[in-house]
Amino acid sequence: MNLTLNNFLMRLKIGYVQVLLLAISIVLIYGHTLDVPFYLDDFSSIQENPVIFEWQGTLAELWQFAALRIVGYFTFALNYQFHQFQVTGYHIVNILIHFLTGCAILGLLRGLVRTPALKPVLSEESKRWLPLIVALIFVLHPLQIQGVTYIVQRLASLSALFYIATMACFIQARLTENWNYRSFWILTCLLLALFAFFTKQNTATLPISLLLLEILFFPGSKRRLILAGGIAVFCLGIAWLILAYVFKQNPFSLEAMEALTRETTTISRTSYLATQMSVLWTYIGLFFWAASSHIDYSYPITEGFLYANENYHLVAKVLHSEAIWALIGHLFILSLAAYNLRRRPLVAFGIFFYYLAHAVESSLIPIRDVIFEHRTYLPNLGLAVLCAWLFVVQIPYWLNSRLAQIIIITLLIVLGSATWQRNQMWRDPVALWQHNVEQSPEKKRGWVILGKHLVQRGQLEKEQGQTKQSQETLKKSIETLNHAIIKIKRSDGTVSLSFSVETALNLIVAYKSLYQYDKALRWVNRALAMKNLMRPFDHAKFLVNKGNIFYELKRYRESEASYRKAIQIYPHNLKARINLASLLSVTGHYDEAIALYQKVLEINPSNAYVRKILQKLQKAVR
Repeated sequence: MNLTLNNFLMRLKIGYVQVLLLAISIVLIYGHTLDVPFYLDDFSSIQENPVIFEWQGTLAELWQFAALRIVGYFTFALNYQFHQFQVTGYHIVNILIHFLTGCAILGLLRGLVRTPALKPVLSEESKRWLPLIVALIFVLHPLQIQGVTYIVQRLASLSALFYIATMACFIQARLTENWNYRSFWILTCLLLALFAFFTKQNTATLPISLLLLEILFFPGSKRRLILAGGIAVFCLGIAWLILAYVFKQNPFSLEAMEALTRETTTISRTSYLATQMSVLWTYIGLFFWAASSHIDYSYPITEGFLYANENYHLVAKVLHSEAIWALIGHLFILSLAAYNLRRRPLVAFGIFFYYLAHAVESSLIPIRDVIFEHRTYLPNLGLAVLCAWLFVVQIPYWLNSRLAQIIIITLLIVLGSATWQRNQMWRDPVALWQHNVEQSPEKKRGWVILGKHLVQRGQLEKEQGQTKQSQETLKKSIETLNHAIIKIKRSDGTVSLSFSVETALNLIVAYKSLYQYDKALRWVNRALAMKNLMRPFDHAKFLVNKGNIFYELKRYRESEASYRKAIQIYPHNLKARINLASLLSVTGHYDEAIALYQKVLEINPSNAYVRKILQKLQKAVR
């Protein structure tokens, strides 16, 4: 039966059809990301993390590794049990979490439009469409990509899911008059809040968000607000006690408070806060124009709101104008929210929630990387609410409904298209990191990772017989990696090099792939000279590469010694086991080679290469 446009639009107003539309939209813009490889912290947190690939199924192991993120790492461990290191399964879970977060937003907004503060002032049309538009803006926005496509940032999207679902349950508990239903929603709210807190620490602001919902959407007696405020403070106190318990600190000690509320000591609290005033404006700018969005930013650290001006005869402290103006801008926006506290509670909620959701990561708690887009995943709900309010409530009031509908549809198509295109770039690591170094050329890490992926591409081209192309790509990788090396001139005229572990490792692989073994070994020895400053994890990697070079030079004894030492220093290094097994099979030590291959397959059953080699070796031995 053919439906008219009006009938179709009427059906869209039905809840389950809106959920279906949400699902279809997400599949369209994220469905092609199932082959996006691991990036950045994906390696240390998942692929190279023995807690994940040697997990025995007990929560105690995960608790010891990351107690305050145990829920998120539990999902990674489960992913490994089903998919090992095949990225498709991880991406399916991330996309599902993104969809469920959209559903939680639908539930939250459907509840909000029925609250005493909004029900009398919104039209029936606005009540029907507002939740869907908020959810669609949130899930389609390109600024959400890091929380979905970047696998390990499931921690950001999963914590947001629990956070928003907790608020939705709170609203349902406040709206229902049936005590049985209310009890159910309250218990669900508490459970989800617990999950949120043990997924990521930025959810510590959840009690304040619930208080904000009470103040804005359920205006009432001062006694009730005081009670709600007391409960929120009590919950924050409980969260602090849990934090102190996890890290075995005295919760009433100022030293403990200092230690537990910073990730790094290299940035002062005032410097971090001043920097975040500008970072927040960058985030807001990216929400409204995401063209300069990239994975790893080079961002200047602001010394503070005051800085020393040496132009004076006596060094004086003067105002840092950029930080001060950024702060004034935020205070102005917050004053608009306060002005609309009763006039437009949804506007006030959008603004207050945005800043509240950023409070942990963009305030006085110094974090090593001052800016990352995945940190905006939860706060973007506030901006999505503001945009939806503008398009669904305000523009139809100023202009007309038909024009508002055209604007909304155009906006959603633009957002979806931008997200699809940006996700397409994530499928190609070289393109993604090339774009990154163009946006942030001062960021050394961007050059290192671009060089790494060029090395990998050059090796693949070499395996495919594209010798000339491979040599060009590998030479380009060396040029790229040289951007990440800092040359320091000493007082005696000599020059020393400052480089990261990743830079040295990839230069070694590049030179080895070009058969320039002397240069490769020079970098190995240069790195191993600083082994006392390395983690065992990294020390083992250099030894494996040293073994690889000796293997290609047919210096088998030296190669075997390097592999065995790598395993001794860091037993979880699978590459060392695989390469040692290959060497042993070449030198005729078949039994030990087979045992090593079998051990690798116990840890990573999806390793098709090892399985194939093992089968060939076992057949040859028979």
